Amino acid sequence: MTDNIINLADIRANTTLGLGTLNILPAAEDSDYEIADEHAAEPIKSLDTINQISTYLKDNERWRDNMLFIVGVNFGLRVSDLIELRFSHIINSNMTFKETFPVLEKKTKNTRKVKKNRYLTINDAIKEVVTLYLEKTPNVRLSDYMFRSESNNGGSVNKPITRQSVDRLLKEIAENLSLDERIATHTLRKTFAYHQMVMSGNDPRKLLLLQKMFGHSTSMQTLSYIGITTEEMAEAYKALNLGGKNSYLLDTNLVEIEEHIC
Repeated sequence: MTDNIINLADIRANTTLGLGTLNILPAAEDSDYEIADEHAAEPIKSLDTINQISTYLKDNERWRDNMLFIVGVNFGLRVSDLIELRFSHIINSNMTFKETFPVLEKKTKNTRKVKKNRYLTINDAIKEVVTLYLEKTPNVRLSDYMFRSESNNGGSVNKPITRQSVDRLLKEIAENLSLDERIATHTLRKTFAYHQMVMSGNDPRKLLLLQKMFGHSTSMQTLSYIGITTEEMAEAYKALNLGGKNSYLLDTNLVEIEEHIC
């Protein structure tokens, strides 16, 4: 028996069906139904969307917010830890970038008996966005918080932005750019993890690394956290097509085998 199995992308390309001018009338009664509220933040899965957000922030000269976004999606820290970063975390006293630096995450510190640092490596995207911020912002000190609050008088007090402010600015960006994703503070961390998995080709070792990094009890919890399981379930529905023109098995030659009883 020879099975000709086509690629999932080919299936999706051939099953975009529209109703066109078919005869279906408007609803004659209320047909709404109950669903649960969706509150969970989603990762930003499109690289184009990530670039769109950064371009929007730079075009509006929001250098701090651009740095917050790019550093957030590249470090994968919880926002409570992200906003505590100072320039001295990533820049040496001789004004060169560090390679790595340790962070004792707040949740880890509060929930584990043995305290353990997480080591972060500074990539080129982070170096570029921090350099841009420093070029555009005068009188920055190594001891300054990277994401200083702008709510005080002239920003003269060295105080970090709040978690609530981060949530507001991310939602404002999503609204202004008409993004489809549910955006909240966890979006930054989930975006980091999602693209780590995609970049690795869904390597099981990377999944175990993220599970350990995030402190999840199972790898399934990690997949669910970053939206992989939801994505895979959608693909499972799309690809099956039982009884349709584009079933997952196409042009299958079935050979009937007679059973001989001796």
